[in-house]
Amino acid sequence: MADLVLGLAKSAVEGTLSAAKSAIEEEEKLKKSMQRDLMLISDEFEMMCSFLNVAKEHATDEMVRTLVRQVRNMALEVEDCIESAVLVDVKKSNWWRRLLLSSCMLAAAATPAAALDDAVTAIELLKSRVEAMGQRNERYMSIVGDSGSKPTTEKTHHKAVADAAAVGILNEARDAKKKHGRPGNLIELIKNIDDALPLQVMSVWGAAGDLGVASIIKKTCDDPEICINFRFRAWVKLMHPFNSHEFIRSLLLQFYTNYCAQKGSASTIDFLEPAEVMIASQDVLIKEFMKHVSDQRYLVFLEDVPRAVDWEAVRVYLPDKKKGSCIVVHTQQLEVASLCIGQSHRVLELEQFSPDHSVFVFFNEAKKKRSRPRNLIDLIKADADHTALRIVSVYKEVDHLEEVSIVNKTCDKNPEICEKFKYRASVNLNLVHPLNLEEFIKILLTQLCANYCPRHGGADDFLKLKGVMDTEGALVKEFAKQVLSNQRYLVFLEDLPTKDDLETVRDFLPDNNNGSCVIVHTKQLEVARLCVRQEHEFLADHSNDIFFDEDENEDETEHEDEERLKMQEAEDWLSQHESEDSEHVGRTADIEDLGANWAGVRSVFGMAGVGKSYIVKYVYYKKVIDRHTSPFEKFGWVDVSHPFNIRDFSWRLLLDLYSGSLQHGSMLRIRDPIQECRRLLKKYACLIVIDGLQSTEEWDSIKTTLAIEDKQDRNRIIVIANEETVASYCSEHWWSVEGLEIDDALELFKRTLTLARTPWSSRSELRPGEIESVKSVLHKCGGLPKVIVAMAKFIAHEGWNPNLDYSFMQMLETDQGFGSLRDLFSWVHSYFQSCPDSLKPCIFYLSIFPANHNIRRRRLVRRWIAEGYSKDSKENTAEEEGGKFFENLCHRNMVQVSGLTNLSYYLTRISSCQVNGFVREYIMSRSMEENLVFALEGHCSANTVHIGRHLTIGSSWDRDMSVYRSIDLSRLRSLTVFGKWESFFISDKMRLVRVLDLEDASSVTDADLSLMVKLLPRLKFLSLRECKEITCLPDSIGGLRQLQTLDIRHTSIVQLPLSINMLLKLQHISAGTTMRIDDHYSTVESLQPAATTTATPSASSLMAPREGHATSLVSSHLWLRRLWARPLPYSYHGGIALPQGIGKMTALNNISVVDVSIAVASGRPILEELKNLTQLHKLGVSGVNWENGRELCSAISGHPHLETLSVWFDTDQGGCLDATSPPPEQLENLDLYGHVGKLPAWIKRLSNLRNVKLSLTMITQDEVDLLKDLPTLNNLCLCFKDFQYGELRFMGLGCFRQLLVLEITCNVRLKSATFESGVMWGLEVLKIHCNNVSSLKFSGLKELPKLREVSLGGSYDGKIKKHLQSQLGEHPREIKPVLKLV
Repeated sequence: MADLVLGLAKSAVEGTLSAAKSAIEEEEKLKKSMQRDLMLISDEFEMMCSFLNVAKEHATDEMVRTLVRQVRNMALEVEDCIESAVLVDVKKSNWWRRLLLSSCMLAAAATPAAALDDAVTAIELLKSRVEAMGQRNERYMSIVGDSGSKPTTEKTHHKAVADAAAVGILNEARDAKKKHGRPGNLIELIKNIDDALPLQVMSVWGAAGDLGVASIIKKTCDDPEICINFRFRAWVKLMHPFNSHEFIRSLLLQFYTNYCAQKGSASTIDFLEPAEVMIASQDVLIKEFMKHVSDQRYLVFLEDVPRAVDWEAVRVYLPDKKKGSCIVVHTQQLEVASLCIGQSHRVLELEQFSPDHSVFVFFNEAKKKRSRPRNLIDLIKADADHTALRIVSVYKEVDHLEEVSIVNKTCDKNPEICEKFKYRASVNLNLVHPLNLEEFIKILLTQLCANYCPRHGGADDFLKLKGVMDTEGALVKEFAKQVLSNQRYLVFLEDLPTKDDLETVRDFLPDNNNGSCVIVHTKQLEVARLCVRQEHEFLADHSNDIFFDEDENEDETEHEDEERLKMQEAEDWLSQHESEDSEHVGRTADIEDLGANWAGVRSVFGMAGVGKSYIVKYVYYKKVIDRHTSPFEKFGWVDVSHPFNIRDFSWRLLLDLYSGSLQHGSMLRIRDPIQECRRLLKKYACLIVIDGLQSTEEWDSIKTTLAIEDKQDRNRIIVIANEETVASYCSEHWWSVEGLEIDDALELFKRTLTLARTPWSSRSELRPGEIESVKSVLHKCGGLPKVIVAMAKFIAHEGWNPNLDYSFMQMLETDQGFGSLRDLFSWVHSYFQSCPDSLKPCIFYLSIFPANHNIRRRRLVRRWIAEGYSKDSKENTAEEEGGKFFENLCHRNMVQVSGLTNLSYYLTRISSCQVNGFVREYIMSRSMEENLVFALEGHCSANTVHIGRHLTIGSSWDRDMSVYRSIDLSRLRSLTVFGKWESFFISDKMRLVRVLDLEDASSVTDADLSLMVKLLPRLKFLSLRECKEITCLPDSIGGLRQLQTLDIRHTSIVQLPLSINMLLKLQHISAGTTMRIDDHYSTVESLQPAATTTATPSASSLMAPREGHATSLVSSHLWLRRLWARPLPYSYHGGIALPQGIGKMTALNNISVVDVSIAVASGRPILEELKNLTQLHKLGVSGVNWENGRELCSAISGHPHLETLSVWFDTDQGGCLDATSPPPEQLENLDLYGHVGKLPAWIKRLSNLRNVKLSLTMITQDEVDLLKDLPTLNNLCLCFKDFQYGELRFMGLGCFRQLLVLEITCNVRLKSATFESGVMWGLEVLKIHCNNVSSLKFSGLKELPKLREVSLGGSYDGKIKKHLQSQLGEHPREIKPVLKLV
């Protein structure tokens, strides 16, 4: 979390630097000494910025973190002081008094107005504090310098010790050694490896370097028992860069040396001599290497493996022959040591050389799959009942095989074999050489009869044999084959000269998968190897060398072997997870969508822990199991390693595509993994999953190198990413995996409890009180199945812990019961670390808002601007920069979009979001640690430690005044209140507050507002939205000189005071009392009724004095104040009345909603003044009619920056806006509401129009056609009370060509909606909102080629849902559009 602290510090320092420079430039009358002091402050903070950039690499050092925190706090205090200075009053002489007053936080006492000399003293005190901070610069440099000079191993040690995860692993290892008494050294671990187990991998890691590692490896290599068990041993120091040729050469030389040293000169292994190895080509080396490791166990020590990529490169050349071989990896990197072994590993301390240095081993405790046969007898007994015909070859240089006696009638000696194999025979092939099949069959039948055991066989089987023996001619072959097909048989072939003879015999011997076996004896080693499959096991049985198939279930071909292994892997995984079907809760739609059979590239994204990989893996393994009905022939799953390397990626993909083929040595013959991947993707229909893609550059590399096309004919590529930007770049067909809703989360919790089978979970149902407590905790889990399951298992075993709700994140990070979340926390930390520094303060700021609380985009962005997190740049305004920050958080899944469907969220402008509960808890825990955000929730106790820069008061807090007054409010910058407002929330100690957000707060009165304005002069953001009891703004509002945003939407305020004109920095005014223009759905009921009469002030009562009649400027101002103070009648149009002089507020960027009918009736030229507001980007007006329409047209015509225009019409005002010429060229968003029968004709001239929202009384076909040629229209919302002829028809080839989202809000008057061929070819989302609709038909949905999602909401008859399902089922797209009920 140190990077977040640095990000906050950098933001604070940069803000202070900007403030200092601005103060120097803007104030011409500063005393020379003051200018000098501020220049010193500016220079010092510029140096602090540089320090923070350098300190980023050493943020884990406690001293550096402390200094960073001090820099941040000092920067904030200096910024507050300078900002106070620029609050210049009407009289310039008050400048320094205000500076001194704002510096009271430094002197800890407020003083009355002071002289300029006192102000000089205050600024000098501030300067001395900054100088003291500056003197620490030498310490900064010495720390950074010393850290940079340390060797790599020491830096690794410091990082490992500081890392909480590493400390946890090491403590766990030492505790395990004490409690469980595991093997105390590496030798014991290797000795315990069974010779029938798969290849075992162990890794050795030193906590503080390599001390002691070499001695441990040497001791292990020289152990006598290990030397006997592992005849092939090697100790290789890894070369950089890795050279496969030299690596295999080194292994062969050491195998030769160690084997000969043990066996002496009497070696029976055919080795290449060392001199031959040194000059051999790569092909010869690989062939020689594979020949040896196919039959022998090996033990290889790899020294100094620096990266996981290097390990994967080496791993390809060390095949797994299921002989209990072992690889020991030594590395200096803790992460590499863990990755080499895999996720489910154990850690053991081998030796502790000092308190700071120990050597650890990472290993897996593998389970024995089967016991290895000790001899040929055991091998034959081990045959299963339903396996393919098995070939076992025996190499022996003697003429007779003693084990042939097994076929005799030896029930007393080997009853198991006699019972298992009723037909047994031994044939000496020397008697029929050259091989004569007819003679072979006669001898075989004779042997079968002679060895038949009546004790274990029936008379009928024996008579069948006798009958076949009496048969002559060609029929004997067919009859003999038929008889052998009905029984399990055991046949010995003695003295086989060639493999061809075996093939001839094999063509006769049937294979009915009943466990029959053929034992081949040969005097030639090469023949013995060739008789069995390329992959085989080797068994030394006294003087015999026995070769047999590795596993009785394997098929004969490599492709079948891959299929079997992949099938087994899929069955194991599915059997485990389908028996615990709790993880399927709430995932039906995800699984159905991703499970469709289609070719091409598909991307999936979502935050860590949400279950992306689980869902894809479930679909993937289902395809493996159903491979005979699915179109895929090969399956591959590859986890992308980082740093990314395309060659390493290709090797990983091949390892999974070939599956078991690694055991055949196929991988060793591949020289170019990239070309091999391309060959397989071209030859086979492949299902490939790429998990963990982090950047678009990685995808470009994979796509180009492997020649992946967007439109595949057979292959299907699924890409799993965390970020939306990466997923959408890879494919237009993406899928977002979201957190579970609270009901699904609760169901998952309950099922996990039931599966735990503990006393606490044995109860059938949770009690009502427990359900509420559990839901409170589940909200904090953020809908992440991984966290929910871990929480349920913890509670099942430990019982309910009340601290879970109050110390949620602390318990998850520290309690050993949540060890399964360690990788999730690692991801969260690395994710925050990767965020730009400018974004980190914005991330911290999210913790102000409660979990599951809708946060409007504009509200959050404008708060960021007020806090100084988002500033103007050369390219963008502060609003645009904040918008980018917001989208960045959405794309990084830091926030969740609420109230919108998956797809429409990404195709339209994001208007609101929620903070993921888990992310919020994580941020909140860090915010408290850094004294940034303090939340009052539930029941709190009085505590002087309660201090922070941002205070949020939750609706659950008990409003205890004594607790509130114990909080230090002197440094508070923002106050946010949810729920009930109390008058004691405002204090004279809060003079630094710049953000006051009371949105949705209750019990806020006009008197409270007056006190706020009086005590909080530095406010930049003031929101009273939804505070219904507020009826007017006080005249003192004009004293908030720094105010940028004023939000009084949905209050009872109908007019602004004249003093509002003094707020020259005000940029945003949001007002209005009835119409909610920010709502996602516009309902038919929201249309205002036509007003028969509109009460407005008389023109004479509001007439301003003519020029020349005012006696003085002062008297004129007083007259205007008295006049404007008279209350206006209630406006039926939902807007507010503006005061005269609003045109001077040239900084206004957004103003809505203005009731222009009042201005016209009173004779005030408000619409004329709007022309002066040239920076307007958004304008909302109500009460528009024929009287004021022309003036409004004149006001907005050609407006250079106007992007959003919202208009509420009076009764039937069609055509009243036609006079707008030219229309605003930059207009992107147009919203029209009310009673109008005709749209302005100039709409079709708006070449930049992207979003249109029409909420009107009626629409005709002509109005629809007016919109069809707009070149950039992406989003169209149609909401009408009536439809011409009761239908909507969209027609015209190529019309609405850029439309992505179409929303239709309708009532019973709409009967049908038709889409003709060639229209809306780019439409992806259709949203339908009904109001008591019983019959509605859609036709032509199949004509929308890119339609991906249809959402249906509101009140409607079930027939409409069925009708839509039927229509979408007939859609020609391979991936059918999804119907979502909202």
